[in-house]
Amino acid sequence: MSIDPASSDPQRALVGAGAAAWLAAARAEAEAAESRGEGRPDPRAEILTAAAACFTDKGFVATSIDDVARAMGATKGRVYHYWRSKLDLFVDVVRFSLDLIYIKVSAAEGEGSPEDRLGRMVRAHLASILRDQPFHRCALQGVDMHLRAATTPEQREALKDIIALRDRHEKLFERVLRDGQEAGVFATGRPGVMVRTLLPALNGAVFWYRKRDAETDADREDLIEDIASFALRGLGADPGRKQRK
Repeated sequence: MSIDPASSDPQRALVGAGAAAWLAAARAEAEAAESRGEGRPDPRAEILTAAAACFTDKGFVATSIDDVARAMGATKGRVYHYWRSKLDLFVDVVRFSLDLIYIKVSAAEGEGSPEDRLGRMVRAHLASILRDQPFHRCALQGVDMHLRAATTPEQREALKDIIALRDRHEKLFERVLRDGQEAGVFATGRPGVMVRTLLPALNGAVFWYRKRDAETDADREDLIEDIASFALRGLGADPGRKQRK
């Protein structure tokens, strides 16, 4: 995602066109919630949102706390009030990503056959990947590259926590795959290996997906169906593709 230094909007120039649009949408959603009397959002959520956009566009190394503060029109003191370092902030962006997608996928599983459950889980995973792209891109790019820099006991503990969250998400899929193998509806193989092959196929869109100006919700649903059908067929499952009316 390119950065547009010529933009007249300093926040847009800072985080790039795509992430700026995502950040603006997140702000609009928060403002709408406040107007409905639901109260102001947690300030930490606003900081995490801005940090995810900055890390996505500039990378961990090039992003500074000043960048994050400017992206949300605040001072860096506001960020340091909650996080002691850039690495600590990055760790929480990754943690938020993993919690967010786990909640969406686990809620989607529901009841029914293994094929139905897995289909809903795959589509929920993809919907989160596309909707919350900056958070998930940080998680996928950053865990291996940047969390190795953890040097303090607290940071090493945070890394263990993130690995545990990643494993928790994988186990959701492993359980349903085992159920489907026992029922004879999924291909045979080691569930752990299959999940570690499935999830990168689902996660790939986080790197190449760009929302088009005229894109509709139906367009995004079609994209989710294309990826889901491809992934589910690879497991020997009937994708149960939804057709646009």
